[in-house]
Amino acid sequence: MPMIAGVKDARGLTLIEVVVATAVFGLVVFVLTGFYFTTSSQGLLGRSVTTGTLLAQQRLEWIKGRSFTSLVAGTTTETIDELGAADPAGRYTRTTTVTRPVLGSAPLAQIAVTVTWLEGTVTRTVTLTTLVGDY
Repeated sequence: MPMIAGVKDARGLTLIEVVVATAVFGLVVFVLTGFYFTTSSQGLLGRSVTTGTLLAQQRLEWIKGRSFTSLVAGTTTETIDELGAADPAGRYTRTTTVTRPVLGSAPLAQIAVTVTWLEGTVTRTVTLTTLVGDY
């Protein structure tokens, strides 16, 4: 009979404790997985916004490097890849608008560069605008 008394006093986990611990662990893993997917998708969006901004800045710097007299009022649109190279299948569309004159007869030109791309089913846009003068 001492054997039965030893079994009765033995401590361990009951089935309920194991089920509750498994459920809590599963819930924690589920929540952390949701955070991971949200964070990774936001990281990809941030990368696309950075690329779009760099493509717009690239065009602005190219235009600012030209002479003021070569700036002609108008709009141009091009489809480009992530590096700014012309590509009909490119992910990004860059639209450059030059407005002359700005502020009456002042020797100023307004340059607006808009880069658009498709992020899933949503169209994203980055626009940079600056003034260039002939001084």
